[in-house]
Amino acid sequence: MTDQEIISSIRKGEREQAIRFLYQEFPKIKALILKSGLNEVVAKEVFNDSLLLLIEKLQDPNFELTSKLTTYLYGINRFMVKNEMRRQNKTAYELEWSDTLIISDADLGYDVEKEERLSQLDKILSQVSEKCRQIFELFYFRKQSMEHISKTLNYSSVNSAKTQKYKCIEQAYQLAQKHVSHPESLLP
Repeated sequence: MTDQEIISSIRKGEREQAIRFLYQEFPKIKALILKSGLNEVVAKEVFNDSLLLLIEKLQDPNFELTSKLTTYLYGINRFMVKNEMRRQNKTAYELEWSDTLIISDADLGYDVEKEERLSQLDKILSQVSEKCRQIFELFYFRKQSMEHISKTLNYSSVNSAKTQKYKCIEQAYQLAQKHVSHPESLLP
């Protein structure tokens, strides 16, 4: 399938074949995740979460793909792995992923720029729904597992909580696009 066929299928709600095609990338991505020191269960979870996020992005008619779809998927996985490593307090590492979207720490800036980012992020977080604030606090600040969040916030399953978390991320991203001149600068 071509990138355009995958995007078109997902936007039409005909996801099965597109997802099967994208899952062909899992063994390569899993190997990189395992090499980073995370286990196979986490690798599957990260890949599935990345796939969910990619599908949500592709459903947005305003989303414009500027690279190969697999490259974009690798990039999402790379950032999710970095976040998982931070969450587990593991030493930072550099993935040996070729042909991926790479944003270095230098590209994000620090000091004054970091303070500005934090201020903008605070403004956005104050505008998301209460449910989203709770999810963000539990997951990103208190480093709670999605299983714990699911139970604490009375979701029917861990997957329901994950889906809600990604809807919250999308809500925050939409607010960032409206209120921040460069919303991508808020990415970790």
